[in-house]
Formats: sequence, structure tokens, C-alpha cells
Amino acid sequence: MLDLSFLQILSRLIAIIIVLAVMGFSLAGFARLLGDKGMIHDGKLSLNPLTHIDIFALVAGVAGRIGWLRPVNIDPLECRGHRVAPVLAAIGAMTALFFLGRVAGVLQPWVATSWPTSSASFATATLRAIGDTAGWTLAANAIPVPPLLGGYLVQAIAPATHDWLVKRHSFVSFALSALVIFSYGSLSNTPFGGWASTLGRG
Repeated sequence: MLDLSFLQILSRLIAIIIVLAVMGFSLAGFARLLGDKGMIHDGKLSLNPLTHIDIFALVAGVAGRIGWLRPVNIDPLECRGHRVAPVLAAIGAMTALFFLGRVAGVLQPWVATSWPTSSASFATATLRAIGDTAGWTLAANAIPVPPLLGGYLVQAIAPATHDWLVKRHSFVSFALSALVIFSYGSLSNTPFGGWASTLGRG
């Protein structure tokens, strides 16, 4: 069972919201740079977390520090690079997450020593949660299954399979959330956990 304090839940909630906002904005931004104007029309080119957050990912983010986005339709025909363009946009979003984790790690010592004592502890814990969540989310999103960012590789290789999974997004998202909740306790002891830690904070 989950054994989290209220402050842990709050810091993880803030972290997953920030991580998903940055990931969603970055994915849309790179897709737009590659030529997909639909990102603007769909309202995806925004840091508003409500635009990007999947409710099941929010739960998984609090429970296991792993999140994913609501479906983002990147049209390869509108992009320079055609079929590989969604993959390039996904790599760009993953790069943004990597740097977000690094920035959170760099800020922790400064916040711990410079912020008022009354809030420094929670602010530092939240930055640590952002780094951890960025790392775990980055590691998980390499898996080639929509709605994870790796799913854009499936779109490039097998578009029909990708479309089939996206249409069943709610079911896949629920299954991913359940998997994270029931396995979170053992994931840290696997190579996957070490990868997540390295990606998030170094």
C-alpha cells in the first residue's frame, strides 16, 4: 500500500503538474517547429497544465512519480521530416525533461540555504520531487506504447497500431496507472530505477 505523508503527496502533486506542463509544452513546441500548425489550433502550445494532464497520470505521478500526457496529435504530413517528425518532437520533449531535472537539482542547495526557514524544507522537498518525477517520467516514456512519448515510434513504424491504441487511450492510461500503483515499491530496486535516478538528478 502507499505510505505517503500529506507533505509528500503535496510535493509530488506539484511536481507532476510542473513536469507534465513542461513536457506537454515542449512536445507541442517542437512539433510546431517541425511544421505542425495544429499545435496552436488545438491549444497545446501552452504551459497551462490543464491542457496536458491526464487524470490517471496525475494519480500515477503522486503514487510513483511517473506521468504521461493526454493524446497529442502530431500530423507527420504537416511536418518537415514526415513520418519521423513525431519521434523528433518526442525526443525534444524528453530532452526538456532531462534539463528540468537538472535545474531542479541545481536549485536545491540554493533554496535550502537562501529561503526563509519556514518554507525552505518544503521547497527543497518539492524540488527534489520535481527531479525525481522528471527522471521517472523520462525513463517510463521511453517505452514505445501510447500515450507514452515512446508511442510516437509506434506511429512512425505502425501507424494503424498507434491509432488503435490512441482511440483506447482511457483504457491504456488506466492500465498504466494501475501498474505504477501496484509495482511502485519494487521499481526502485531494478535497473529501471537506477536509470530514472540518473536521468532525473544525476
